[in-house]
Amino acid sequence: MSTHDRAVSITVNYVIALSITAVLISGLLIAGGGYVESERDRVVREELEVIAEQLAVGIDDADRLARATESPSELRVGVDLPARVASETYRIEVVQRSAPGVEPGQYELTLRSAQSDVSVTLTVSTLIPMDETSVNGGWVVVELDTGGGTLVVTEGDSANALSMSRPAGEFGHIGGTPV
Repeated sequence: MSTHDRAVSITVNYVIALSITAVLISGLLIAGGGYVESERDRVVREELEVIAEQLAVGIDDADRLARATESPSELRVGVDLPARVASETYRIEVVQRSAPGVEPGQYELTLRSAQSDVSVTLTVSTLIPMDETSVNGGWVVVELDTGGGTLVVTEGDSANALSMSRPAGEFGHIGGTPV
C-alpha cells in the first residue's frame, strides 16, 4: 500500500465525519427551532386570553355604570392592558354578533398578534349597544358616546378615566362628578 492511499483515507474520513456532524447539528437546530416557535405561539395565545378577559371586565363595568347612572354626560372606563405580548404588538377588534334588544347584545373581542398571527376571540354581552371598532393594544378606554348612546372602545391614556388599575393623577369622572 502506498503512502498516498493512506493520506486520502484520512482526508476522506475527516470529511465524512464533518459531514455527519453538520447534518446532525442542522437536524437538532431545525427540530429545536420548531419547538421554540410553537412554545412562543402558546405563550402569545395565553397572554392574549388573559388580556381579553381584562378587557371584557372593563366593558362589563362600563355597561353597568352606563345603566346605573340616570343621564351620564361623561363615562370613561380605562383598562390598562400591556402594549405588547411576547415582544409583539397586537390589535383588538370589536365585532357585533347580535344587537341588544330583549336579550343582551353579543360582541366578539378578537385580539390578534402582529407577527405570529395568533388570535384569540372572546364573546361579551352588553345591554348598552357597542360600536364596532379596531384599536391597538395598550391603554384602552371604554367610553359612552352620549350622542349615539353606545359604548366605544378607543385607544387612550390614563387621564380622566376610571381604571381597572390606578392611573397617575385623578381617578375619573362619571356625569361630570370626580370619582
